[in-house]
Amino acid sequence: MEDTIVAPATPLGKGGVSVVRVSGVGAKAFGEVVCGKLNRPWVFKKCQIKNKKGVVVDSGLVVLFESPKSYTGEDVVEVHCHGSPVVVDLVVESFLSAGCRLAEPGEFTKRAYLNEKIDMTQAEAVSDLIASETEEAARAAHNSLVGEFSKLVNGVIDRVVSVRVLVESSIDFSDEDGVVFDKEARSSLIPSIQKEVDSLEFLVESSKEGARLREGIKISLIGPPNSGKSTLLNLLSKEDVAIVSDMPGTTRDVLRVKLNLGGILCEFSDTAGIRDSSSDPIEKEGMKRAAKEAGLSDLILLISSPNEGVDFDTKGVPFLRVVNKVDLIDSKEIPGVYISSLTGEGIEDLKASILNSVGFSGGVEVPVLARRRHVFYLEKALKNLKRSVDLANEGAGLELIAEELVSAHSELGNIAKPMSSDDLLGEIFSEFCIGK
Repeated sequence: MEDTIVAPATPLGKGGVSVVRVSGVGAKAFGEVVCGKLNRPWVFKKCQIKNKKGVVVDSGLVVLFESPKSYTGEDVVEVHCHGSPVVVDLVVESFLSAGCRLAEPGEFTKRAYLNEKIDMTQAEAVSDLIASETEEAARAAHNSLVGEFSKLVNGVIDRVVSVRVLVESSIDFSDEDGVVFDKEARSSLIPSIQKEVDSLEFLVESSKEGARLREGIKISLIGPPNSGKSTLLNLLSKEDVAIVSDMPGTTRDVLRVKLNLGGILCEFSDTAGIRDSSSDPIEKEGMKRAAKEAGLSDLILLISSPNEGVDFDTKGVPFLRVVNKVDLIDSKEIPGVYISSLTGEGIEDLKASILNSVGFSGGVEVPVLARRRHVFYLEKALKNLKRSVDLANEGAGLELIAEELVSAHSELGNIAKPMSSDDLLGEIFSEFCIGK
């Protein structure tokens, strides 16, 4: 990382102020070429920003963040200029002409990771925080950014290492005085590992909820014509986003609306009415698209009027039976959630049932805005620890128990400090915006 990189740290578009960030061994020198002599670290200074010909392209503020007390761990210079896209381009071009290189997506955060300013979960949280679309998701991403998730995972790793020391020392130094792994020692080992099994089970469940916060869920509204799907979508969104008509087949194409439901970003898809037969080729195509949309969903709401069934193959996708127009009936014989999309009756029960159906209870504290890869490695480590407990209970050899503990340690290490290839790191940081 001998080269010095530059990029806008604020989004494209017009605004009052934009920030151009420079990082690397030559950041201070290049900063003085473009902005004149810099102030002491962490102190802003007024400056005139000049191009390679010495022509002033803008006036603003410049500040130096000296290594290692900077975001990347390197010398960092930030130029605060006027928020015109033209001005920003001129400022960036001035640094490029001075000898900087344009940063790749996520390269500032990648350097922070490689310089051990942050671990991988914190690096991912930077991108997740920027992309968060609900208050709950933003809070969870911030918790991960400040290291809360890393502390939980590293705590488990430290305790697993302690158990490994006990087990492996008993294997390697079984003939040494004072190193004895008898039945009593084995019985004390099991509760130690079981404690970490319990910790990981909690972490897996909370991380699954965190992953749902990050990714959101897709919900398809499926049912016969005139069952109230479009009216329900309008009620949930509090807008007339879907056309409502008594004429069957009004909805032809899929209409998607994103809504915040209990902190989770839910994409609801209103689809064409499903019925046995139709002579209208456009309506047939609408039903075909409805089936395709349902197959891509995390949850299907099977909606119908009272005393009306829904003949639809969900093909293994989880579904929730919803009986609409509850205001027109006296009894509730069909199992499901009863609502009125016209009056709003039962809507809160429906929302709670949707969240429960996708495994989001809201009762588990969500420490992070987790990713699928976090859940994947946590579940693999959990499986290894459970296997080690089973082996200890069965009286198996210490070598087998040690092997499971080593595997659990390795899987957990993949979360915060993965020992992986450059290709994987490149894939992770490619999701970032240029200025991060």
